[in-house]
Amino acid sequence: MTHPFLTPTADESVVMAQTCAVIVTYGNRVSLLAQVVKGVLGGNSAEGACFSLNQPTDNESESAGQLNSSRRGVGHVVVVDNGTEPSVAQKLIDLQRHYGDKHFTLVRLPHNTGSAGGFRAGIVAAAARADTGHIWVLDDDNKPESDALSVLARVWRLMGARNDVSLVSYRADKRTYRNLVERNKPNDIKPNSFFGFSVQSPWQKHAVPVWQKSGLVCRGMAMAGYGGLWFHKNWLSLIGEPDERYYLYFDDYDFTLRMTQLQGEIWLSQKSLLQDLEPSWTTEKSFLHHWLQTDKGPIRTYFSLRNRLILEQKTTTSKVLHTLNMVLFLLVKVACPNLQSICYHLRHPAKMYARWKLIFKAIHDGNNSVFDNSLAETPSRRKS
Repeated sequence: MTHPFLTPTADESVVMAQTCAVIVTYGNRVSLLAQVVKGVLGGNSAEGACFSLNQPTDNESESAGQLNSSRRGVGHVVVVDNGTEPSVAQKLIDLQRHYGDKHFTLVRLPHNTGSAGGFRAGIVAAAARADTGHIWVLDDDNKPESDALSVLARVWRLMGARNDVSLVSYRADKRTYRNLVERNKPNDIKPNSFFGFSVQSPWQKHAVPVWQKSGLVCRGMAMAGYGGLWFHKNWLSLIGEPDERYYLYFDDYDFTLRMTQLQGEIWLSQKSLLQDLEPSWTTEKSFLHHWLQTDKGPIRTYFSLRNRLILEQKTTTSKVLHTLNMVLFLLVKVACPNLQSICYHLRHPAKMYARWKLIFKAIHDGNNSVFDNSLAETPSRRKS
């Protein structure tokens, strides 16, 4: 529902028009992507409504004309094709033709470079556009509500229109954001913690900064995920480009931590809403911790654990405390969270041995900041 007081002012409309959305897609997710693109370019208006995955259109002028009648969306969108198959790539080309070059840029990568490489390519392409002021980063399943961008533009103006202020749209399905809003739990990295766990937590609490004005509420963060991140492109000249060595997971935390370490501010805007069209892999209920679920493959477990530890090493001041937190987390949260998990280990020792071997490799590489991405390489790429 659009708030009446969020009809953009002239200045806010300019900010929105100078916002370039960056979306990375992979696999075969065009149906999700099409919904997100429609949302960022004008939410509930007519544009994009007639696009069909089975009936591509070349009528660019009609789509562009419809877009010009609505300025509740971004001025431009950059979609990164992260190494999809030719049949999917053609559908992405059809989607780009539907909206036209004025509003849609398609960046094609020859192979899947992981989310880190994909977002780096998209952010760099968006920043290179002369008309770009702010960059709004989204996953290909983050569908914005019709006034999501209006809220960001309004909050930014009320905060003084400062380029060192970055904002984040709220995703109710993202646990760290729910905890921030509902429990005032900071989204940061605690010293000596292991994957966010620390026995010192009761003594490491600090207040979450809250900003309120004109019915809008924001909460401060030390770091943020890419899904919903809205920042000025000038940050790239200060902190550099995203680090594609992370390949998958936590490259966004590394990127945004560089902002706050230079005294930049990041605020979660609770009224700027995104809908996750697909649930996260970590939210599926199981008696086994998701790191131990062999059906999910090794890539997600390895990269999420390794990359988080690479970040945490930068705040580790006591090897003893860090090791204690690691042992307790692995024992209580991963190996023995319930009786079923213990029994599963006893019934499937070979499976669990292989999985724990993967976990300990990730821990070793993370603790030593080893960016070994060979696990993600396909056989054909290894030969090249």
